[in-house]
Amino acid sequence: MKTINRLLGRAMLILAFFTLICSTGVMGHASDSGNDIFSITADNSANSSGWNLKYSASENAFKIIMSENNGDKEFTVRSKFFEIAYVLNKNGFGARMIRPGKSLVPAQIIEQIINKDALKQQKVISDASISNETALNLIASYLPDLINNNYKHLLQ
Repeated sequence: MKTINRLLGRAMLILAFFTLICSTGVMGHASDSGNDIFSITADNSANSSGWNLKYSASENAFKIIMSENNGDKEFTVRSKFFEIAYVLNKNGFGARMIRPGKSLVPAQIIEQIINKDALKQQKVISDASISNETALNLIASYLPDLINNNYKHLLQ
């Protein structure tokens, strides 16, 4: 019963988020009483698609790079201090640790910054039928929850 309640609660949260996204009408901007929470701007390179994510209260920017392999899309979120991947495949859309061979930040640092419980909760955020725009907005919305409280200043 707890599992069903959790799933229904997450579904309602996602539905509310999609309603908020649809009401803003502008990709990458969510509004809260007229204040922008985050912005996403395109930064395309020759081999992959890329975006810059910036939270309004932060001076730190995050780079999101999308790569595709066998129908799976991997959105890699990087900053100077940590990195995480959001994967969109047939099982849905959710957060994962970067594979060791692709990681640019030492694992010891990432382990201190990333909240393991939040990472488990974000294993599946949505089903597989979402657009890149929706995926980017979900990343911007869920990324702050992955950061341990001692490191929230990285978002400010």
